[in-house]
Amino acid sequence: MISSARRGLHESLFRLCKIQAPQAIPSQRTTSLIPTPAACLHTHCLPCQPASLMAARYFAAASAEQYSPEGQMSAVTFHGPRSVKVSKKAKPRLETPGDVIVKVTMSSICGSDMHPYAGRGVALDHGITFGHEYTGVIVAVGDDIQTLKIGDRVASAFSTSCGQCFYCKHALTCRCEKGGRFGWIVDGQGIEGSQAEFVRVPMADSTLIPTPDNVTDKEALLVGDVLPTGWFCASRGEVDRMTQEFPDDATSAAVIGCGPVGLMAILAAQAQGAQKVFALDTVQERLDLAKEFGAVPVHGGDREDALKVIKEGTEGRGVDCALEAVGAQPTIKLAFDLIRMGGVISSVGLHTDSEFKAFTPAEGYNKNVTYKNGRCPARHYMDELMSLVGKKYWGDPFPGNKIFSHEVSLHDEKAVQGAYTKFEKKLENCTKVLIVP
Repeated sequence: MISSARRGLHESLFRLCKIQAPQAIPSQRTTSLIPTPAACLHTHCLPCQPASLMAARYFAAASAEQYSPEGQMSAVTFHGPRSVKVSKKAKPRLETPGDVIVKVTMSSICGSDMHPYAGRGVALDHGITFGHEYTGVIVAVGDDIQTLKIGDRVASAFSTSCGQCFYCKHALTCRCEKGGRFGWIVDGQGIEGSQAEFVRVPMADSTLIPTPDNVTDKEALLVGDVLPTGWFCASRGEVDRMTQEFPDDATSAAVIGCGPVGLMAILAAQAQGAQKVFALDTVQERLDLAKEFGAVPVHGGDREDALKVIKEGTEGRGVDCALEAVGAQPTIKLAFDLIRMGGVISSVGLHTDSEFKAFTPAEGYNKNVTYKNGRCPARHYMDELMSLVGKKYWGDPFPGNKIFSHEVSLHDEKAVQGAYTKFEKKLENCTKVLIVP
């Protein structure tokens, strides 16, 4: 039971809220144990941050007691290029002893969602639940679950992993022999996505991690995908190695593409020792955020001007590494042009091209370039990054929270559809979209 003292603190914190919501918390999220004042639940103000954490625990306990797989839930569903809907679907059930069911508290739209949304690459099945970024609370557990329990706040990687196969043991959890990506179903094979009220998580013991009390849902959401992807990008760019091997030389990096992953790559490169980070994009609002994060903003609209700025900032050599977060031939070519002799290109943007045209083998040889690309093994990095965020390594609140520019309700189909359009076309300064059940 919730003590009267803690309930009173919960109510008093909400009374301090400076951003009063237009209506009370939706009735489907309440029980007789939980007060329902009309106040902010989305950590917009300091009073509501601790209140929201307590509310999440209350909701978790109540939902865990009441969860039933019977009935339906709301979910964002994919219906072909540039067609998403909010549909009613059956609530998930435990299918294997290693499953858990998570009540989603926040999900978000990822840049990699834009590829199937725009009709690029693999054609996903129509009607599937979309999305792979989420955080929430556990409301049901399978019989084999050892490390998690009902009521736990959890963060999730964008793909499942067993933790035991060859690839998991070699820190490549994204290529787990038994794993799969959330929101990615082709010919009936795959896992339903997370832009929904509930999500089933296979191999949950090795896919989810607990979210500490001092980490908000927004921060936990970032720890599951874009922050580890940015960290992976900087790590593969060998920022840390170059900094340690050549401490007298200021390690430099150029981040190409200042979407969510690129912005996280800026923070990661700095944390790993880069002393000068350039940020290239064509959207001014994203460059402004990059500058806030400590990078030197460079408008990428004029290629020659961008090259000139970076050459001047690196004694004419070019940067030690280029961190490419777009996944397109022109940006890889730009990365190649920006690096010095012996430099490293680390590309984490999702690629859909069947041929490589950015530079030839001869050009690569003549520049002694190292080129790396691939999907981030997010689960491998999550424990370390959750600890850093919890310890306020980057400050409090985590500066990455600033990338969330828009928030929509899962139950508002027009708002969800509009959010996809804004995110794809970069309208209204849209950097990243939260979808809240």
